[in-house]
Amino acid sequence: MRLDELAAALGAAVDGDGAVDITGAASMDSAGPAELTFIKDAKHASGLSGCRAGAIVAPAGVETGRPAIRAENPLHLFSLALEILHPQVRPNPGTHPSAWIDEGVELGEGVSVGPQVSVGAGARIGNNSIIKAGARIGAGCVIGQDCHIHENAVIMDRVTMGDRCVIHPLCVVGSDGFGLVRFKDGSSRKILHIGDVRLEDDVEIGACSSVDRAMLGSTLIKKGVKIDNQVQVGHNVVIGENTVIAGCAGVAGSTVIGKNVMIGGAAAVSDHLQVADGVMLAGMTGVYTSLKEPGVYAGPMAMKNMEFKRFMLSGRRLAKLDARVKKIEKEKEKD
Repeated sequence: MRLDELAAALGAAVDGDGAVDITGAASMDSAGPAELTFIKDAKHASGLSGCRAGAIVAPAGVETGRPAIRAENPLHLFSLALEILHPQVRPNPGTHPSAWIDEGVELGEGVSVGPQVSVGAGARIGNNSIIKAGARIGAGCVIGQDCHIHENAVIMDRVTMGDRCVIHPLCVVGSDGFGLVRFKDGSSRKILHIGDVRLEDDVEIGACSSVDRAMLGSTLIKKGVKIDNQVQVGHNVVIGENTVIAGCAGVAGSTVIGKNVMIGGAAAVSDHLQVADGVMLAGMTGVYTSLKEPGVYAGPMAMKNMEFKRFMLSGRRLAKLDARVKKIEKEKEKD
């Protein structure tokens, strides 16, 4: 594909020779003469000195030394180019002979159901959705249009999913929440969870993640939420629009996360809390009280980022002060 053809498909302009043939995309350090790569901003341009890429997606005004597609947001435009240069193979519509489709199931037009898939009674799957090998769709589930359920994912009974949702391999949506009654003798009894899980449009949930069903009512994942691998979302949690959660994070039951929140890897949010819109949690942050203001938080007890840095620095100063005191005490003992 010529570079100018690719740029036209992206609605962008070419700076330089548009006749360069582009066959694929690669990282800056591995791209060859027929491949496209990108730089985010001017400070990354120094990495182009040894780059062999045939063309670059770059911001306006940044010298690349070769043909470039100019973009206000290079990463976004490059991601769109990836979809053109490396189109994903879509399975043909239809149901594999080894799949089990229970009574009353409704399959929309263009749906693909792979080998060893199981679909429970009364489930509805929207047009052009893909259910990959070994996946389970529970009874009474509603799956929207253009959804993609990957291999061995489990969507348990009565889960509702909007359009264009992506559920990655081994993800479980709708398992029982961790709700117990504790007795004086230390024993526990599980509470029956009769609620459900609702996913709005354009939600993506990573491999090996779990989203628990509500005890009563709904666990709700709102529009545009992106969840990484190995994330735990507890029962009755609400996650606001366009929130992003990185791998190995956990959100305990009945917590409400606002919209446009960013939760770093291995962060832990306790139960029955409120996290305001626009909060950013650094990796491994522990949240034990509600965060009512937007901002960047860090540390094992969730402090505002600068407050946490001051706290860490004060700890170092205290350690130095303690060493000085001990040194003075030893000198006095000698006297």
